[in-house]
Formats: sequence, structure tokens, C-alpha cells
Amino acid sequence: MENSIQKISIIGLGNVGSNLYQAFIDNKIDVTHVVSRTEPESFIKANSKWITDPNELPEDQFVLVCVPDSLISSVISSVPRNCPIAYTSGSIELQSLEKGREIGVFYPLQTFTKGHKVDLFEVPFFVESESPEFASRLSDLAWTISKNVNYASSSDRKKLHLAAVFINNFTNHLTYLAQNYLDGENLNFEHLKPLLKETARKLEHQDPFKIQTGPARRNDQTIIENHIEALGASTAAEIYREISRSIHETYFHD
Repeated sequence: MENSIQKISIIGLGNVGSNLYQAFIDNKIDVTHVVSRTEPESFIKANSKWITDPNELPEDQFVLVCVPDSLISSVISSVPRNCPIAYTSGSIELQSLEKGREIGVFYPLQTFTKGHKVDLFEVPFFVESESPEFASRLSDLAWTISKNVNYASSSDRKKLHLAAVFINNFTNHLTYLAQNYLDGENLNFEHLKPLLKETARKLEHQDPFKIQTGPARRNDQTIIENHIEALGASTAAEIYREISRSIHETYFHD
């Protein structure tokens, strides 16, 4: 397609950028340049030119910005103005960025870790641009690496990102608290992994409201207070109490 994105430059090779880079290379999309403060791995240098200054990127070529939210605005300002740009953030509003240039959003709703390859074919991508034509080009690019591509306004994308924090970041932290508690009691966290897997498996096909279990769902205040006492004067105890209260309020209206 004449107007499709054929060549890409990527700024940032962290968790998100490294995974997207690999996906593009795997799908025969030409990533000609990468911008990174530190020298990238040899396989990246074999496929792309490494530079440290975004201002040296080829003009008129699409640039994908994969940097932390706090850096997006300044990084975009450092890219040649005739380069169309998209960024991968879930929370930065498109309207808050530099005016008078072609900017869009290319947001994969997934958690990434550098060095761990994610199957992007299953990952939902959300695109946005004030230019319908550019939004269409971003959508076409996303379809080359995913089967789940959607348009989302900045407002909707921020809401999706907020919900994702509950699903991913908070769940991970709760898991850390469980591990930390067992470590302190000289018990093996490995015993909880089958439970963690089954919890995730059920949530793929069932309504979380309907499958809630545990002492708060049963309104077993004796067990709840025993658990809180066992956790002592800790942040974990406060979190346990607040989540138990939220579960109680969800199912018992007294």
C-alpha cells in the first residue's frame, strides 16, 4: 500500500521499545534507526543504525517513541518536524503535546519486560490521531503485529490505562506482599503459584464478580481479624483491611 508505513525509527529500547522492535523485525518491517542512550545489543545493531540524538533521524520517516511518560514531550520536540510520530503511552493525552505536526498514539495494552518476548498477536493495540489518514496508517501498522486493533480517544485510553494498573501493577504488588510474608515465615512461595495460575485462568472466561471467594466474601470477620493480627502493624495489614472492606461493601449492603 502506497501510504502504509514501510520504514520505522524507534526511540527507546526499554521494556516496550525492545519488544516492539523485535515484533517489527520478525514481521519484515524495516527498522532503519534506533535511538538509545546506551549501546544496544548486537542483533539490533546488525539490523538498524544506532544513534543517540533524535535530531539525526532521517527526515519524513515515521518515528515511534517508546520512552517514559515524563520524557515524551521533550523527545518529540527533538525529532525533525517533518517526521510523523507516534508514542506508546496509555496516559498522555494527544492534545497536550506539540501542535502543528503529525502525532499519533500507538498504545499496546500489555505489560512488558525487556528480554522476555511477548506474543503481540494477542495484545490489544489502541491508535489515535487528529488526522484520520494517519490514524489509518497507524492502524495498518498495528495489524501487521496484532489481531486486536482498536481506535481509542485520549479519554478512553486513560481509563483503560487506569484499569490496567489495577489488573497488572496492583496484582503484582499484592503477589509481592504475599511472597514477602511467606519469606518472613520461612515458607515457600512456590506453593502459591498453582493458585495464582488458576485465578488468572478463571478470569479469562468468568465474571470476577461471580467467582469471588474468601473470608471477606463469606463475611467471616473472625478470620479477617486473625489475618490482620498476624500481619501486625504493617502496610500489608492496612491493604488487607481495605480490600476486605471493599469486598464486603460489594456483596453486603448493610
